[in-house]
Amino acid sequence: MEPGADNSLESLREALRARGYLDRRLDRLILGGAGSRLAWLTGALKAGLAAGVILAFSLLLILVVQNNPPITAPRDIILLGTYLAILCCLLTLLVELAAGAAGRILLRCLGRNRTDAGKLAWGIGSVTALGFALYLSLWWGGREQGGRALGARVAVLTFILVTSLAIGRLTSLTALLSLVKVDRPLKLAVPGRRSGLLLLGILLSVSALVVPWMKTRNLEPPPRAATYSVAPRTGRVLWIGIDGLGSNLLHGLNSQGHLPRLSDLSSRGCRARLSLPASDPPALWVSAATGFPPRRHGVSGVESTMLPGIATPLADSAWAQPLVRAARLLNPWVGRVGEIPLSGLHRKDKVIWEILAEKGFPSAVVNWWATWPADEGPGIRISERAFFRLESGGTPDREVFPPEEMAALQEEFVQRYSPDTQANPEGRLLAAAGEGPVMDEFHLAQAGKAWKNGRWPLVVVYLNGTDLLARPPVSPGDRAERIIRDRWLVDHLDRLDREISDLVTAARESDIIVVEGDPGRGESPGEDSGFLILTGPGIEEGLSINGRLMDVAPTLLRLLGFPPSLEMKGRPLVQCFLPGSPFAKEDPPPIVGYGQRRAPSRGGSEFDPEVLEKLRSLGYIR
Repeated sequence: MEPGADNSLESLREALRARGYLDRRLDRLILGGAGSRLAWLTGALKAGLAAGVILAFSLLLILVVQNNPPITAPRDIILLGTYLAILCCLLTLLVELAAGAAGRILLRCLGRNRTDAGKLAWGIGSVTALGFALYLSLWWGGREQGGRALGARVAVLTFILVTSLAIGRLTSLTALLSLVKVDRPLKLAVPGRRSGLLLLGILLSVSALVVPWMKTRNLEPPPRAATYSVAPRTGRVLWIGIDGLGSNLLHGLNSQGHLPRLSDLSSRGCRARLSLPASDPPALWVSAATGFPPRRHGVSGVESTMLPGIATPLADSAWAQPLVRAARLLNPWVGRVGEIPLSGLHRKDKVIWEILAEKGFPSAVVNWWATWPADEGPGIRISERAFFRLESGGTPDREVFPPEEMAALQEEFVQRYSPDTQANPEGRLLAAAGEGPVMDEFHLAQAGKAWKNGRWPLVVVYLNGTDLLARPPVSPGDRAERIIRDRWLVDHLDRLDREISDLVTAARESDIIVVEGDPGRGESPGEDSGFLILTGPGIEEGLSINGRLMDVAPTLLRLLGFPPSLEMKGRPLVQCFLPGSPFAKEDPPPIVGYGQRRAPSRGGSEFDPEVLEKLRSLGYIR
């Protein structure tokens, strides 16, 4: 029996029923109006809404599980699900309408009398299922690095297959509605089991090849912190990070007689040329301090996105960005998409000083990325927001730990570093050079006080003034501006070199000096590399080696007597250690891992908008 044989609407529906198309509730929902004039349009609307809900649920599950920080508040989950449902329903509605139009076009091209409506609709649904399987697979495949157990990968694969098959089935029903009419005699075969198995095999192959067996995946949570011992060390470690000073610039300035102290440190110690990934400054420097890549530690850009009504920021990742871009297109219907500055709220892994703190070792940390909120020690924490707070005033909000240190910093800032101060120390650049040099002067002074105090086994400071000076001028063709900025850059680095010399002089015989440099944003990715200089007792002299950014954290842990983590992506630079020195021994032996950090007890700050504006003015956000 063929539909249209007696030009009866009931006969068409009976034909569909006889071939099993109306056995399922989903089929009846989509095909219930088959044969009426607007059946394909209403069917496309129903199928689009159903497919959108399925897709939205799938993406919501991914975003909730994989976002950093985790989305746990019920209100956030509900609102995020609502946004996804709206966007996904619009997308799948377009897909369903396109499927209906494609069915009609193919029907005309192939000929009504020779076309099997069932097989054509099945083919359109199969192509749609394949497209969604590929899309979900690629989206899942862009996540983490590492690997996991076979069971978890099979679960991911099953999830992708079920979702894509469900959407493909809905699309095939929409296409079928556009093909069958009461006045149009068509063949209406039902694809057999062999065709279904073939489609399943193709989908399985595509998903399996793209996602779950990729070597760069990591679905497994990190191991819990292992039990370990610490080897005794008599000396301290001073770690200075200079953003904007790469290997090529250091070599060039040394050859012209600049930076004599850094040149002396390099010749008296071990220098490693560090290969660097192409990332923003926060990602690079947090990687150096944790030993993990950005996808693992959770810090990537300078800001995170906030959807209206959702308190949890969405991570800057392949998961969230399609949603954010779509939400921007729908603005103002969904409200303004906002941003918050990057902070320690996003960081999942422990930095070196947090590992030391677990064993009771205090440290002084100044201006490192993602150290706000500074709400725990032991030691001193002057976060990356402290300078901004001192500039703008207002009530402090976890910019410094312990909080009582803020009063002394405010007094010192007003006397020496405020734009209104009349003091102009010898060698300080003009105000036209921007805030970068003053920021470095302030932060290095705080690290210097901690270093000379002698109480802290580890003193860490990050200096980004060179990077702010080295960034390209506002007008790329303005040669005069470039020359002036280059002069400022050299003068600033020479001043830093003198101040670093003062800190080296204050070191004890057993202390280790570590200077790390990064080319910064003034260099295109791949044109320059970073460097790591180690000098002190037990360090090889005059040695040059190659290393990676991920080697920095394991190397520092070895210098401090802590075991390297097998979970970290790098290894200690043992070539730099003299044979027979305590650092050359694998004591204590490596451990499985230190575990991930505990999330801060409190979230964002009212200071966030001002911090964002400050980062914009410094060129970190464009």
